[in-house]
Amino acid sequence: MAEKNTLIVGAGAIGGTLSVLMKDAGYPIDILEVYPGAAKEIREKGLHLTGVKGEKYAYPTVYASTEELVKSYDYVIIAVKYLNLDAAAKSILPFIHEKSLVVGMQNGICTAELAEIVGRDRAVGCMIGFGATKHSSTDIEMTSGGEMFIGTLDGGTSAELEHLCKMYNAVLNTKITPCLLNKQYSKLIINCCINAVAAITGKTLGEILDDKRAQDLFLAIAREGMHIAKAQGIDVPKYGLLLDYRLLMLSDAAWYNNICKLIVKLVGKGKYASVKPSTLQSLLRGEKTEIDIFNGYLARIAGEKGIEAPVNTLLTKMIREIENGEREMSADNLEEFRALI
Repeated sequence: MAEKNTLIVGAGAIGGTLSVLMKDAGYPIDILEVYPGAAKEIREKGLHLTGVKGEKYAYPTVYASTEELVKSYDYVIIAVKYLNLDAAAKSILPFIHEKSLVVGMQNGICTAELAEIVGRDRAVGCMIGFGATKHSSTDIEMTSGGEMFIGTLDGGTSAELEHLCKMYNAVLNTKITPCLLNKQYSKLIINCCINAVAAITGKTLGEILDDKRAQDLFLAIAREGMHIAKAQGIDVPKYGLLLDYRLLMLSDAAWYNNICKLIVKLVGKGKYASVKPSTLQSLLRGEKTEIDIFNGYLARIAGEKGIEAPVNTLLTKMIREIENGEREMSADNLEEFRALI
């Protein structure tokens, strides 16, 4: 396949990591970074990636607005927050063609929303398998690895999608899946757990998961997520090697819950021990979070299906209160879930 032009929209933690690793693998990468200060710094210093993939530098072409773009792109990877997805997708429409693919790199289930803007044949979803933290406009740390899955709403494939998969393999082991929604839902549940527990306490999972209340909350979030999946007819695969969510539905016996809690501690205090999840990072910066595509999404779907989701509903409310300065982040917030779990 001839060389393809790729535009990555957003040079934050996810977009910056993709830019460096794809560029390092020899793929031509341009960046659209609409924050002028950040665009200027990246132009001057390049991007510096550290972490699980080692130390790497990249010097991609950087544009600060769509007015600067001068060509059509075969691939556009939108790596902005969910709150900005709609605007970003609309802004790149003049720069894609009939066979272009547009990837949404948001940690949620929003491929259908992307398809409404760019077209069903162009929209690609991704289950993001890595974690990253942005330390400055040019310095990014890849904090964890894993695997990724990409796919379309129809579950099909094409030469263009296979080439995109090859590009993504420069970042992590990536496969095309005909079951994108199932894979994304599996990641959604763990995201809801780690983001919510960290956000309401202000602590990393490594700091908080010795607390029995945090362990109980983690399991309660996941159990509600699985009940909501069942109501939608979604068959949720396990996440990684240890997190088989279906086991959570087998028993409420104390001995069984203790086994589940042990798995939670192994995962939380291992892979995610020192990581500040994205929701906590946003709160610490005084920004709005993406709670609407995490616990808020579960609460909304539960309402649509006529089932109860009191834990995820309360978590969504708490995090919005923290956003608005009406509540402090504290381990004391865990107490409010005792009556629900």
